[in-house]
Amino acid sequence: MREFLLCYIGDKAFYQKTFQVTFPLAMTMLLTSCMSIIDSIMVSSIGMVTAVGNASQVVTLSNGISWGITSGVAIFAAQFYGARQFEKMGKTLGLSIILSLFNAAIWIIVSYTVGRELLLFYLNDLTVVEYSLSYLKLVVFAEIPLALNNSLNIMYRSQHNTKISFIMSLLGAIYNVFFNALFIYVLKIGVVGAALGTLIAQTLVFVSYLVYIIKDKPRFIMGKANFALTLDFVKPIFARILPLMINETFFGFGMTLFVKAFGVLGTRSMDAYYVANQIFNLFLFLVHGYGSAVSILIGTRLGEGRIELAKQEARYQMGLGMIMAFLLVSIMLLLQNPLLMLYSVADPGLHVLCQQLLYVFAIKVFMRMFNFLMFSTLKAGGDAKILNFLDSGIMYLVGIPIAFISVSVLHINNIVWVLLLTQIEQFVRFILTYRRYKSDIWAKDLTKSIA
Repeated sequence: MREFLLCYIGDKAFYQKTFQVTFPLAMTMLLTSCMSIIDSIMVSSIGMVTAVGNASQVVTLSNGISWGITSGVAIFAAQFYGARQFEKMGKTLGLSIILSLFNAAIWIIVSYTVGRELLLFYLNDLTVVEYSLSYLKLVVFAEIPLALNNSLNIMYRSQHNTKISFIMSLLGAIYNVFFNALFIYVLKIGVVGAALGTLIAQTLVFVSYLVYIIKDKPRFIMGKANFALTLDFVKPIFARILPLMINETFFGFGMTLFVKAFGVLGTRSMDAYYVANQIFNLFLFLVHGYGSAVSILIGTRLGEGRIELAKQEARYQMGLGMIMAFLLVSIMLLLQNPLLMLYSVADPGLHVLCQQLLYVFAIKVFMRMFNFLMFSTLKAGGDAKILNFLDSGIMYLVGIPIAFISVSVLHINNIVWVLLLTQIEQFVRFILTYRRYKSDIWAKDLTKSIA
């Protein structure tokens, strides 16, 4: 028993380093999630929760691909930092900017050409869809500064400067609250004001990054040299990024398919789902913040060539993850009523439905913690291809079929039971991911493969 515990419990230096990197990232993710909740509360005050939620399905797809690009680049950025190869680190920034802006351009075109058709796919309500479209056609332009912000953010994270991520997120939150309040409550331009507030906030965050970069002069900013990319450099990196982009595309679309399945249960069920899902995301972003820190820390060890230490510290992270999972679930259940009060859910039946959904989401948070930690470890070593199957593959093979079978074949009309049944997906994913994690296939130094 003592040997087992020692295998999963690190020393004081390990926890200090983990906390130093994780805390700012977790707070960054928490701020992002809080802003999402504040946005929802603001638009709920003008009766536009479903309209914005519907448009957000398209934004989720764009953000998912952007996340795939930047998280793929982060694999190499962290390892280049560990190997002190700053010129190559700078070139990964250039590649990230190019790919992220290309993704943003595609979704702007999609929103203006087939945006209405996409929105009708998720919700067959013409009135709501028109409001959704007016929101989408403006908020989609926020993907441009967001792409640049994410690319810069991932570079600072990769060199363990996670404080700047928190500071920029805090500024973004302040900008967003101010302009949303201005446009929604003062100028009263409704759902368009919410979109405009998001666009201005992301643009100002990018300006803030530029001001900081001028002062900081980071070594990964090299001017034109950032974009002096050769095929020998790009090819091995893109080979690792592409599976992550594909995974995030399918995963993002899969998440919207869940919304499509739940939509059969009616507007009341969807209102409860959107509210409970926002609260769930508040805790999920903390999971993602910790997972991102783990990927950076393990990646740095691998880039240093300290493979055995990387494997040992990965086990320590799993032990810490167990404690954090219990804490998150406990806090989520304790705060469910105060958080629900923020949404002013007056209907007692709807309030109870939200509570019941949050109990199911608590199970999902617990399982997602372990799955995401193992994903982050696999990703740190570039073991990205298997993630397509473990993440989006299992969603399409298990989770989505269960959702549609539940509502369309078994005719279960209670969204709580449908959501609970779909959590079988998390258990299947855990079993298969753990087997891959234990194989140590992921423990590789990738810096030696890049020209």
